Amino acid sequence: MRGFTLVEVLIAVLVMGLVVTASLKLVALSERGLREVRIKEDLLDEANRYMIELAIDPTNTFGISGDVSWRVEEKSVNEFLDSALILEGLKLFSEQSVSVDVEKLKAREYRWRELEITKKNESIKLFLPYSELADASSGDLLKSGDRR
Repeated sequence: MRGFTLVEVLIAVLVMGLVVTASLKLVALSERGLREVRIKEDLLDEANRYMIELAIDPTNTFGISGDVSWRVEEKSVNEFLDSALILEGLKLFSEQSVSVDVEKLKAREYRWRELEITKKNESIKLFLPYSELADASSGDLLKSGDRR
């Protein structure tokens, strides 16, 4: 009579247990990834909605609606450059590009708006083009030489 010994059966059960455990862990990781994608998708939907609202009224810079809050900040390249130039070895341009005068770059004013959407302790930040309308409608028109 041929059959399996107790040791062979125990090894088979152990291997099957390891496979089931690994499969359950994979399912749990997939569920967590799917949940994170759903949260980001919800945040992007909210961001699209507020981008449309900002196009209609650029002065609306913050608010709360239910469990969603948003905030818009005006930014300029000078703030970015001052922070970035502190880093050692930072290469702003490739080796083949024409050398750039950083002071000349800092003299120009590049502006944008950062829209941050927060929902259920998760947040996303989007970078939007600067809107002259935000200054015009608030009565804060910039003169050609003025900076913020």
